[in-house]
Amino acid sequence: MYRSPELKGLLLSLLLALVAPTVSAVSNKSNIWQLIAENRQLANLSHPRIDDKLHWYSQQSFYASNISLRAKPYLPYIVAELKKRNMPIELALLPIVESDFRMTKSQKGAAGIWQLMPLIAQHYNVPINGYYDGRFDLALSTHAALSYLNELYVTFDKNWLLAIAAYNCGEGKVKEAIRINKHNAKPVDFWHLPLPQETKDYVPKLLAVNKLIANNPSFFPPVENTSPTRIIDVEQPFSIIVIAELLQVPSAEILKLNRAYIADKSAPNGPFHLLLPKKLGITLEQVLLFSRYGKDKGYTVKKGDSLYRLANLTNTSISKLKALNRLTTDVLYIGQRLILPASSKSMPSLVREYAISRYIKRAKPEIERLEVSYQVKPSDSLWHIATLFDVTIKQLRDWNTLPQKGIIKPGQELKIVITQAKVTPQGILTSGDITEQLPYFSISQTATLNN
Repeated sequence: MYRSPELKGLLLSLLLALVAPTVSAVSNKSNIWQLIAENRQLANLSHPRIDDKLHWYSQQSFYASNISLRAKPYLPYIVAELKKRNMPIELALLPIVESDFRMTKSQKGAAGIWQLMPLIAQHYNVPINGYYDGRFDLALSTHAALSYLNELYVTFDKNWLLAIAAYNCGEGKVKEAIRINKHNAKPVDFWHLPLPQETKDYVPKLLAVNKLIANNPSFFPPVENTSPTRIIDVEQPFSIIVIAELLQVPSAEILKLNRAYIADKSAPNGPFHLLLPKKLGITLEQVLLFSRYGKDKGYTVKKGDSLYRLANLTNTSISKLKALNRLTTDVLYIGQRLILPASSKSMPSLVREYAISRYIKRAKPEIERLEVSYQVKPSDSLWHIATLFDVTIKQLRDWNTLPQKGIIKPGQELKIVITQAKVTPQGILTSGDITEQLPYFSISQTATLNN
């Protein structure tokens, strides 16, 4: 993949920062377990079933170490979202009971650290398709889980234990258990309801972990309250492979925090965000800014200038201008030096940089023409497909004899021609999107390869 000298220099200076030493010590004030212990709302609850689970957890020091390690990228974000919603902070412990903070999928089909079922996830607008499963997305899954819990809390007359039970076994089963107990003149609190055994264990497990942290916040190895990750909006279709190439890191390092991209790339219509370690996130933001705006120029603020005016002059946005200059305020001062984009241009494609050497293993191969067959998905449009392959809508129409106002339909096969393959100095062939990267198209024809 070609990089300009300026971009190479920027990458080198930014990536040098990634090897800077970090401080591992965490004070009590910044330890998130301590924060949870000091701000509990479900405190002072006691029951033999809680004590039974507490006894088990208190003997699992190795388990606690693994939990802290896995929770580190996610827990600060979850706690911050709970505080925004004024919900009990100990709900941040639910992923311990649900998944041990693993981005995993159960045999029943629940997925992510919150173990969301497909219907619940889609009810809260979490996309699940051939490209992307938002249940593995920290922000989207947390929004869905907390929204669902809050809705259950309201449904069960602001009773958190019943809401948590319903999160596990379903609203209908809890309502049925309440109906049965009312009919038999029995108490309708959680501890007396005839619920599934899994749910009878589920709520006490959460309360036991909550109590364990209150009694001994240092039982779990400390986790910094400041998030070590950052959510970056790439703003356009991308491949994990290309992003990894830009950052000069293995793609596995990016996928580790972005399991939602099950096709290792974004869908044509998004989402387009990535969860990255903070330093990598900052690097990606700078690289994308540089790629979009090229070589920048200095500017001295004059009377009458504002970020709004300068953004309009350079055909960019205020947020991008602030990011480029690392501004924390909208206020400008006469004489202040700023960096302005020299010219606004379209971002180079982040989906056309695939190596296809695994398909063509010759010393010096030559390809004149590569045709692929692409199957239209329900969310596709000609614009989306053209953007994905960096071709024009007119080319798509010409290759497939589509009328000017013709409509494409899900399942329809489209022919797409890739003709820009070339041999790199190392003899590795590069081209546009290749079949291993897209699950719904296949090579239908290639030109003869010459030795």
